[in-house]
Amino acid sequence: MADEWSSDCDTFIVLGSSLVVSPANYFPRKAKKHGAKLVIINRDGTPMDHMADLVVHESIGKYLGRVAEYMK
Repeated sequence: MADEWSSDCDTFIVLGSSLVVSPANYFPRKAKKHGAKLVIINRDGTPMDHMADLVVHESIGKYLGRVAEYMK
């Protein structure tokens, strides 16, 4: 299902993956190929940062906590 969803999403969000292991590194590429925006939230850089529309180098919990506060 992930393969199918990657082809049909508007935005693909990667949370806490180095994106160096397959299949984790396959799905974001497929989503981008099909026109999706790519967001990577990972403490460290990844080999796909250059492809992303938004890159956040921060802990997931800290960043999503701020997002949750903003959404209130």
